[in-house]
Amino acid sequence: MKEIIDQIIEIDSLAFENKTKNEQLLLEKKQEYEKTIQDYRIKKLDYAKNKAQQLAEETEKLINENELTQESKILKISEEIEKLYKKSEEDLVEKIFNKLFVLEG
Repeated sequence: MKEIIDQIIEIDSLAFENKTKNEQLLLEKKQEYEKTIQDYRIKKLDYAKNKAQQLAEETEKLINENELTQESKILKISEEIEKLYKKSEEDLVEKIFNKLFVLEG
């Protein structure tokens, strides 16, 4: 009878050891998976942050280029208006002088 009890104790001890080992292995796997998930999360967040930064820089560049283009167009239009104004002014002065000299002559 003592042998049977000793065998039961031995089996119980082995079962307890196996249970403890299995729990430890499960804990290690859980930690491994959590680390993998955390690493993946960090990697994806870094990628998203870098992508957002890149898009912000590209957007800023496009805005600046567009602004320069618009300023250039405005400058050209202003120059053209200035030319037309000077031409009109010259034409008007010429007409006035012509009328003054025609009236006198």
